[in-house]
Amino acid sequence: MRAKRVFLSLHCLFEFYAGITGATFILFLYNKNLDTMETNLIVATSLIITFLMEIPAGALSDFLGYRKTTILSGILLCVTNVLFLIGNSLGIFFLAQIFLGLSCAFESGTLDAWIIKYTSKKECEQIFVKKNKYISTMMIVAGLAGGIVADWMMEGIFLAALAASVLYTVTASVFMQEEEEIRMKERSMKNAADGLKRIISVSVRYCVKDRNIRRIILFNSVLVFCLSPVFVFWSPILHGFERINYTLIALAWIFMRFSMLAGNMLVERICTRSVRAMAAASVVCGVSIIVLAFQNTFLLIFAGILVFEFLLGIIYPLRETALNREIANENRATVLSFHSMVVCIFNYISMIVMGKLALIFSIRATWILSGVVLCASAAVLFLTEGGKKNVRETFSKRDHDQH
Repeated sequence: MRAKRVFLSLHCLFEFYAGITGATFILFLYNKNLDTMETNLIVATSLIITFLMEIPAGALSDFLGYRKTTILSGILLCVTNVLFLIGNSLGIFFLAQIFLGLSCAFESGTLDAWIIKYTSKKECEQIFVKKNKYISTMMIVAGLAGGIVADWMMEGIFLAALAASVLYTVTASVFMQEEEEIRMKERSMKNAADGLKRIISVSVRYCVKDRNIRRIILFNSVLVFCLSPVFVFWSPILHGFERINYTLIALAWIFMRFSMLAGNMLVERICTRSVRAMAAASVVCGVSIIVLAFQNTFLLIFAGILVFEFLLGIIYPLRETALNREIANENRATVLSFHSMVVCIFNYISMIVMGKLALIFSIRATWILSGVVLCASAAVLFLTEGGKKNVRETFSKRDHDQH
């Protein structure tokens, strides 16, 4: 029972950073006189570091053990918050995001692996459901707190996040049960590099042979590319109106979370979860982004953002279903890892490209471009769905035999 409480507490404490900074982080960077290009590069830094370190961090976790790895992720998160607290330059913020990316890489999967070790399969299923509910609740509360704290002192969001990260580190040090033995000490960074090369090699061959998977991965990458400008620029647009303080921005962020939840609930009740359904919802989402770009009042923009989030609540589950249906079981983990890598790269490219375009033209221009590209790519996916079957089963059997 104690392990479950520790597990839930640690997850909530770690995700507190994302909750309290979620609504105001971009505004914090703008407040430091950074332009859209610099802001996007800083935001993208943690994503690319997490991407590069995901597999090496897993290998190091096997070497150190789950408790020590969790403590390390907490220390790195503490450093992140300290740097944002004292920093006032582009270089310091880049360094902070590097530490954040490392922290996320070391935390990713470590706590889940730890709780699986000390609980039964049935208990794990229950606790993972609880985890999502606890984190969702915490994100809403922390998001509102972030707006209130930012109105008092912008750097205060990182002070609160620092307190949570210190508590996270202390909790892991005191209450996490140590493994009886360190697993697989022979694992090294070389093993991690070999694992990364295998994922890329097998996935590229698999996806080249399988037309359907190739289309879905490409579309998901374009989807992320197009959604990125709305994620990054919604708060500066809303905050640009008169009498809109950080507390109201945080309230908007909370309504956005509820709007996405409503989209998730709708997906649970619909019968079809096909690729065409995902493509159709994406076309509507693209149109909503274009319409959003032409609105000039706070209420209309806010309503448009809520519609956008509602549509994402529909698209995300359909996206996961569409990809998983096409992957043979023996290749699932490998292809999903490759999919995450490709999507991360497209997200990073979007941050750079859209940040530069926003600097040259305007934020609204990036929304129009994103909406048009998303509509076009989703329409192509919709029209080409249901074509000739691929050779996935033959290839996956052959690949399975080779390994």
